[in-house]
Amino acid sequence: MAVIKLEDLVIAFQKTLGEKGYSEEAVQDLAEFVISLYGFDYAIVDNRLTPQNRDIFYKLEEERLVYTRQEEVTIKKGKVWRLHYWFLNRPYILKLSRGKEEVEEIDEYAIYGEMNDDIWSRDEN
Repeated sequence: MAVIKLEDLVIAFQKTLGEKGYSEEAVQDLAEFVISLYGFDYAIVDNRLTPQNRDIFYKLEEERLVYTRQEEVTIKKGKVWRLHYWFLNRPYILKLSRGKEEVEEIDEYAIYGEMNDDIWSRDEN
């Protein structure tokens, strides 16, 4: 899984927002803002955003640079809590910035390869 770097965001933003009239300085500032929110992660919780920041993310969503998902969690007394997330559209950003679309391969069982074989023994000593 490729990590999105600041340079990737700058190039992707230039190819999308830059073509719509955003200056190079505005593109650079926006890329720095976005990378400061995400860091090395790929998702952020919506409630971290101010209303002004959320407007920026709606613009990024129009350009397919981010997308949203929600999750419902049942809390005490059976109430449902909805969590909204903003995800970087990594394959699309990488396609714009590096010229190729990288398919994310997720190995759900990779953790087992990192464990010692003795973890599976039932010795009680």
